[in-house]
Amino acid sequence: MKEIYHIAENVSFESGGVRTILLLLNNYLNQNKIPSNIITNLKEEADNFIHFETNKPWFYQKEIKSYLENLSKNTSIFHLHGAYSYTQYVSSEVAIKNKIPYLLSPHGMLEPRVLAKNSLKKKLYLQLILNKIIKNAQFLHCITPIEKDSLYKLTQHKNIVEIPNLMDFSTIPTDLNYEPKENYFLFIGRPDKIKGLELLINALASLNTKKVKLKIVGPENDYTTTLKQLTNRLGLENIVEFLGPIFNHEKYNLIANARAVVVPSYSEVIGMVNLEASACKTPVITTHQTGLKTEFGSMGGILINPEIEEIKNALQDSLQWNELERIERGKSLQKFVFENYSWEQKGNLWLELYNKISI
Repeated sequence: MKEIYHIAENVSFESGGVRTILLLLNNYLNQNKIPSNIITNLKEEADNFIHFETNKPWFYQKEIKSYLENLSKNTSIFHLHGAYSYTQYVSSEVAIKNKIPYLLSPHGMLEPRVLAKNSLKKKLYLQLILNKIIKNAQFLHCITPIEKDSLYKLTQHKNIVEIPNLMDFSTIPTDLNYEPKENYFLFIGRPDKIKGLELLINALASLNTKKVKLKIVGPENDYTTTLKQLTNRLGLENIVEFLGPIFNHEKYNLIANARAVVVPSYSEVIGMVNLEASACKTPVITTHQTGLKTEFGSMGGILINPEIEEIKNALQDSLQWNELERIERGKSLQKFVFENYSWEQKGNLWLELYNKISI
């Protein structure tokens, strides 16, 4: 029987959507009687993963190589997640040497916008290390049509399979209702310039209204300081709330009672928060650049470009919804996401992909 090893340098909360995706995929495979394990350098204390701790540059860790060398060469499949660490490099080297098949999920890390950041360094890394990893992968996995197109242009790989991020609807509480005690928009995620948060705050300021708040949920970092300074400069310190990380039922209640979840990313491969919010029957304002199907924008969500004026217009439109329209939009979006982005409906795509891999 095939045994899948998901290999990623970081699956802690800090890794954001990558953690969510790996946990869901790992659980789905095990539930379908396909042995699956996660190998990582960074995890949360309670995680029952195969752990090779390191604080060295490039996530270098010498013990992981001998562990991988001792895995069965006849039944193992390596699934590499990410692109730029020793973890992927050594896994591919062991796989090539021992004829263990592997596939690679870059998780958007080879998108043009990402490659343009520190472009010389990434170009060298691509030439010296990544091209070999990519060339020897049986399959490359992408999440959106946009990523599939850019991956092909970059690699010319003949086996690129598109499987979107998927939402496990069984994890969503069934007692969620839209019963807001205040009027607010919600952003959930790791603060990063690519998420378009500065655009969102500026768009909110241009509304010139005190009738709605913006709540920002996620771990705080250096960029959070920049956002707080912008908020104060625009006089929005009583409008924008930085709540830090929130989990479990408290998070779902916060999502369910938002007027809309807003994710104005410059680039993203179907951010999990868009799916999560939809599963909670909450309308989502997000960008075309997140790779969602265009129908998302006509089934209760709003798709825009990451520009202040477009974000402002979308916020204004949503403020015009009465309670019934807001609820109906949420229901419509939930149905669309269940049909197109749920493990319940689309998880079999992963089973089909692993079955194609020859050992």
